[in-house]
Order: sequence, then structure tokens, then C-alpha cells
Amino acid sequence: MCLNVGFYLCAMPNDYDKIFKENLEELIPYLLQLVTKWDIPKLETLKDKHQITIEREMDDLKKVVHDDPSLDYGLHWEIQGKDEDMRRRMLLYFAMFYHKYNLRLRQIIIYIGDEPANLIKQNVLEMENIRLEFSVLDLRSVPKDVFLQSDKPECVILAILSDFGSDKPELVVRQILDNLVKLIGRVPRLKKYQKQLHVLSRLRKLTVITKNAIDAMPIHYDIETDELYLEGIEKGIEKGREQGKEEGREEGREEGREEGLEEGVRLKAEENVVNMLKREQFTLRDITEIINVSEEFVLEIAQRLGFKVIYELP
Repeated sequence: MCLNVGFYLCAMPNDYDKIFKENLEELIPYLLQLVTKWDIPKLETLKDKHQITIEREMDDLKKVVHDDPSLDYGLHWEIQGKDEDMRRRMLLYFAMFYHKYNLRLRQIIIYIGDEPANLIKQNVLEMENIRLEFSVLDLRSVPKDVFLQSDKPECVILAILSDFGSDKPELVVRQILDNLVKLIGRVPRLKKYQKQLHVLSRLRKLTVITKNAIDAMPIHYDIETDELYLEGIEKGIEKGREQGKEEGREEGREEGREEGLEEGVRLKAEENVVNMLKREQFTLRDITEIINVSEEFVLEIAQRLGFKVIYELP
């Protein structure tokens, strides 16, 4: 077990761990607004690593820096997926941090689990001569619009872990994907966040809904390098076995490759349409003639993503 003082992610499965590590720099200011009104003039990364007792490693440390050094303190974030009493563990982290840096430490837990947050909300530990208190943010209690309205894709995808209110999951997933397209517009980056969304959807048992929504998009990440593609290949192979046709394996793969080529052309066409609609300088006829697509194709994209269609230039 290892301790990341500043941002503790070791308790999470590797795939969730990776997403939060990749996105944390963008999420820090945004999540701080949800948790606290602390004044954060400047964040500084302390890159040193230090081993102390029971094989816990300290790294990824964030230090809040002020003009007056006496006001400086450390920030300890933990992304937690299980509802459990964290007080003893947080006390241990606090002690290890203070032993090394001789600074005050403010601690925050971001709870992303699907269980009701009960035990984890016990955020005060009082013993003789000791009092520890930390903040807990349950993402399930945050209204989805808080994340959907962000201009950071790293924040938008967290809507999958938020409170949907009365909206159906299918609608929320569609809103997340549409907002990502509006914010990003570039296929490589869009694929990255689509994949992250798919991974996070497992925490809310929304994998099937999210997969179907991603598959329905003209722009989606390379399925041939992803578990969804591998899952399809395995199903195709199994079907071939049931039919007693060994050659069915290669046939199924070849069909997939052909579909992939067609999909690639469509992806590029949608990317070009989105870019031209964003500029608001081209008429519908201009777009169809330049990209060689139908008016229906352009209008469907514009309607789905909320772009204005220009029929005639003034």
C-alpha cells in the first residue's frame, strides 16, 4: 500500500486511478469550489519521494503557497470508491505528512462510490489531546448541471457520477457526450474523454447505456484497440464455433475491418462538418459541396449538437 500525500489514489482500481491522475490538475480548482471556500493563491508540486515506515510512499504532494510562508499548508486529496470509516487512515496520513514537512494539512475525500455515503461521512476524530477533521464530497450529491456547465472536459465527464435528478441516464449520457463534442471538436482528444467516460460509467452500472451512446456517435474512439472491440471479436469467434465454421473467424474480422474503414470516412466527415459549423461562415450548401455529404447529414449533426445552420449569407 502506498501513500500519495497530496492526492491519494492507490485504493482505487487501476483504470479509475489512471483517469483521476491524468485529469487531476484540471480538476483541482474546480473541485475545491465544491468543497471549501479556502483561499488558494498558488499551488506548488513537491516532487520529492520519501519512504517512511510500513512501506508507504509519499509523492504528488500539493502545497498551498502564500506570500507569507507562515500561511502555507499542504492539501491531501483522496479519491475513495468504498463507503468506509476513513478517520484512522486519515490520521495516519496526517501524521506522516506533518512528520516530513512540518506544515498544516487540509484533507479532502472525494467519494465516487455507488453505495450510500454513510460511514465515510464520519469526518471528525476526537481523542484525548487530538482532534482531526477533514472534508468529504459525495459526487452523488452534486447536481449534474454543475459538471455539465463546465468548460473543462475533465469536469464534464464527472457528471456520470453526479445526481441526475429526474432525468433518465440515457439523456444525461447523451448530454455529456454532446458537451464534449462542443468543447473539444477534435477527434483524438474526444476519443480520450469518451473512453474515460466509459470507464467511469462502471461505477454507476451504466456501462451498456454509455457504450450504446458512444457507438451511436459518428466520432468515437478506436474500438479496435479497446475492450469493446475485443468483446465483439470474441462474440464473433464464439458464433463461428457454434456454427462449426472455422473460417468464420477471419470472415468476421474482415467484415469488421471493412466497417471500420467506412466508419473512418464518416468520422472525418463529421469532424469537418463540426469545424465548419463552428466558424459560422459557411452556408449549408457550402458545407455539403466542400465535404461531399448530404444536407441531411449536416442538419442531423447541427441539430444534435446545437449548432446554427446558415442557409444564405447576408
